[in-house]
Amino acid sequence: MSEYEYFDTVAKKVDEIRGAALHIVQKTHPEIQYVIDRRTIDDYSYKIWDYPGKWYLGFKLPNGFRSKEKLIEAIVADTIQYFSK
Repeated sequence: MSEYEYFDTVAKKVDEIRGAALHIVQKTHPEIQYVIDRRTIDDYSYKIWDYPGKWYLGFKLPNGFRSKEKLIEAIVADTIQYFSK
């Protein structure tokens, strides 16, 4: 798997999380079309130096989150707070 394929895998998982958050937000605020997530792809990924001497990228939850559900709740809260201003 190339570095781009690993990056694609991480990006797809981040899109799934943000999509789930958007779905929850739109239940109460259908006018909102996107979520506010200030975390970058680097926050969602880790790098491992492994055999045969190259970096491998993988998905991880951002620091401070133990589950996807808590992360989704935080994104939903940030989004609603942002659009309520």
